[in-house]
Amino acid sequence: MLTAAVAVCLALPAQQDAPVFKTTTQLVEFTVVALDKKGNPVTDLRKDEIVVQEKGKSREVAFFRFEGEERQPPKPEPLPAGVFSNRLEYSPGPPRNISAIVLDTLNSEPTQMVWARAQVTRSLRKMAPRTRVAVYHLGSKLNVIHDFTDDMESLRERVAKSILSLPMQTTSDIDAMARDAEQLLAIFENDPIIEEMLRNQLEVEGMYNASVRQRKLEMTLSALEALGQHLAGIPGRKNLVWIGGGISMLSITGAMGFGPHGGFQSFEDAVNASARKLAQQGIALYVVDSRGLATAREMDSSVGRATPIRGRGRFERQQQAEEISADPLPAAYSLADVTGGRVIKNTNDPSQGLSQAVRDVLGAYSVGFYSLAEPDGKWNRITVKSKRPGVRLSYRQGFLAEQPAQEPVNWTSGQWQTAVQNPVTSSAVTVDASCQFTAEDAGLLALTVQVDPSTLSFRKVNGRMTAEVDFGIAEKKADGTFGFHSEGGSFAVNDGEDLRQHHGGLFYSRKWRPAGDVTTIRVIVRDRLSGRHGTLDLPFVKVPR
Repeated sequence: MLTAAVAVCLALPAQQDAPVFKTTTQLVEFTVVALDKKGNPVTDLRKDEIVVQEKGKSREVAFFRFEGEERQPPKPEPLPAGVFSNRLEYSPGPPRNISAIVLDTLNSEPTQMVWARAQVTRSLRKMAPRTRVAVYHLGSKLNVIHDFTDDMESLRERVAKSILSLPMQTTSDIDAMARDAEQLLAIFENDPIIEEMLRNQLEVEGMYNASVRQRKLEMTLSALEALGQHLAGIPGRKNLVWIGGGISMLSITGAMGFGPHGGFQSFEDAVNASARKLAQQGIALYVVDSRGLATAREMDSSVGRATPIRGRGRFERQQQAEEISADPLPAAYSLADVTGGRVIKNTNDPSQGLSQAVRDVLGAYSVGFYSLAEPDGKWNRITVKSKRPGVRLSYRQGFLAEQPAQEPVNWTSGQWQTAVQNPVTSSAVTVDASCQFTAEDAGLLALTVQVDPSTLSFRKVNGRMTAEVDFGIAEKKADGTFGFHSEGGSFAVNDGEDLRQHHGGLFYSRKWRPAGDVTTIRVIVRDRLSGRHGTLDLPFVKVPR
């Protein structure tokens, strides 16, 4: 039985064009959204009507394809018993050009997200047939509420019943503290000692706020990158609608950076680095500000009459530092601009982000060109212009001239643990597997893993192009604990060699006796040069005996 199942698994990649390894140029593929002056999708743009430039130099368009027409998504192909795959064509995954929603409670007020969830649930009723959407929740970690589906009723029900956790840490309201301080000073007849004490307390709270925001920024960027890995194997444009209070990439403490608690810190490089990784994976970020309609602070009745007019208070510089540090819009615009998405703000309908993303797909085109940039790992800017008057194009700002590491990089035990426990899987490396108990020994499990070499990176070792891979196998239990085994392997080809003569992939096999209370076997394949990895979950109940 095992031999037959493996034979089926090996046949899976044969249905696609076999890759040929090349080392010269890099094919850069990205999507362009074309809209007219009224914001309506342009559906008849031609290849000869666009100009693509890389670092200011024109490049020949290798292919140009309209992606906006409504297509019947292919039905998932059934797999034989004991055969598993993270390829999209063998799972109920999305077709080209999809939209995903992230409900972010990590960076949002609870009331904001309750309203946002209600609006998203309502908007799902209006989605066009065969639209495929996924919903994720970002709290203390990134969780899957519902992966991609075109069953809007099932999706709405899951979203409505989902439990959105409260933020782990909240920041102090510096404006409210300044208001209370002014009132207290009036009681003490403006005593300078009391004033200095209150100012010191405000600045210490500002430093606490800065540390909370930095922690949330790091967690958010890590979660977005993990979601990018999850969506990496989906072709075409991936619209990621991120609904939340946002993150701040500038921190100012003290009296506008001065004084004993003063300081400046920018996280712009970290935000841009994450944005470029997402852009490289074809993800366009639609950042939705869940704070709702903007209201001038002095006009807000909830603040009360005691609020000093801005510019006249004794703690104005501390308030200004906090206001700038808490502003999420600079980071939002950076993320949206780099990835070719949008910022949706000043609205009480967070579902507008999803509606806009779905409309943009109707004017989407896939574009490709061959870059002559050196594979140095640097960001290369691209510009795309339309020769047709009145057509506005949106697209990602550039691409990474990917450079594999000169030497393989090992994962730490913590990184392996994160990959094992992450509820969001990764399709950045394509993995097929055959798994079943052997006929000669009913307690012995046989696993064969197949990796698509076109999703790996190669370097020259002893005159041959070589990919170096780590294989990890985790036996996950219902209580959250797991057993784990990992080992390395490599795959070598000649430069320019057709990979079909290698039967389409790299193989790894292992036999062992699993624990009796295993619920899921997670296979992790990690490219030690690029750092990309793929995961594949094998439900233990589906493993043939």
